[in-house]
Amino acid sequence: MNKPRKAEFFLILVTIVWGGTFISIKVALEYVSPLLLMGLRFFSAFVFFLIINPVKISSLHKGMFIKGSCLGVLMFLGYGLQTVGLQYTTASRSGFITYFYALLVPVFQFLILKKKPLWANLGGLALAFLGLTLITGGLGKGSMNSGDMLTLISAGSYSIYIVCLNLWSTDENPATLTALQLLVTAVLAFVFIPVFETPFLISHPLLWFNLLYLSLLGSVVAVYVMTRFQNSLTPTRAAILYSLEPVFSVILAVLILQELFSSLQVIGAVLIISGVLFSEIMAIHKGVRQET
Repeated sequence: MNKPRKAEFFLILVTIVWGGTFISIKVALEYVSPLLLMGLRFFSAFVFFLIINPVKISSLHKGMFIKGSCLGVLMFLGYGLQTVGLQYTTASRSGFITYFYALLVPVFQFLILKKKPLWANLGGLALAFLGLTLITGGLGKGSMNSGDMLTLISAGSYSIYIVCLNLWSTDENPATLTALQLLVTAVLAFVFIPVFETPFLISHPLLWFNLLYLSLLGSVVAVYVMTRFQNSLTPTRAAILYSLEPVFSVILAVLILQELFSSLQVIGAVLIISGVLFSEIMAIHKGVRQET
């Protein structure tokens, strides 16, 4: 298995893990406020990561500290603004707007990296965007409210995060860079709790079980895999693979939470998968796949 294929395989596994985090968050939020959950999740992830993969202080330098801090800020904005925005908008609108990050990746890729996206990448993104619209039901009628705007800003932050991760992770120690991102995200979540919410926490086995899943698999493993393998792909290709996340979240929700899935949502899931396959097959056909 060559390096790009290996990277694609592990990033798809990440989308499966992320699909499961929606279920874990849904259950956990019955016992804890959003930003407190976020802070506990990423701080626990930071501790778990150091236990599993000790970071050598000697590998930390000024340039890496700046990169890791910036990535942590972008990660916090992506998670935090979306969470706060959900207090003022519906889940359907938030899901639709959040996926704008995939459409914004080629824009920031061009602005930051000066790399023009392939037409196959853009075509795949268009199919995936249409599919996600069917899954979420779209925006419907009405003007954007404050929650929609916060969610849109979070989508922009996450698209910049993907591009910057691709740019900065190439020459840095992935373990140290991952640890920095987790710590900065946790610290920012705790700092902004008084600003955005009245924190509460009800101790319950379901809370601690899901917090363990979110912090270990959903944060430590997922972020490390992204940091380790995403630089083997273009940011646009990575964004298309990440579009599988809502598909897996729906599948897991149907299987575990017994949620219903309409025929239009099935069509949407097929379109998202088709977008991924279209980008992959056409890129291979044109002989432009990245090689090591």
